Amino acid sequence: MTSYAVFIPHGGGPLPLLGDPGHAGMVTALKALAKRLPKPKTIIVISAHWESPAIALTHSAKPQLYYDYYGFPAESYQIQYPCAGEADLAARISNQLQTLGI
Repeated sequence: MTSYAVFIPHGGGPLPLLGDPGHAGMVTALKALAKRLPKPKTIIVISAHWESPAIALTHSAKPQLYYDYYGFPAESYQIQYPCAGEADLAARISNQLQTLGI
């Protein structure tokens, strides 16, 4: 199994998904990256978009998007990413973090 770690900045909130011209270069680069990498079986997202006293893992069977932005066009709050969660993988990651004392 081959694993990849990719840091993907998303720019101005949902603007790249809404066709904002200022994000065209980033969208082009991300599309080129998608063509170079094989289609993943699983995607793990690590985000610093909120703070909490402890690390939290999403383990839902159907995780929902978290709209942590405001002031964008109404259609930006309708964006969906219907993906399947991986509860077993989340549990393995949690166990590994605990083993490391995290």
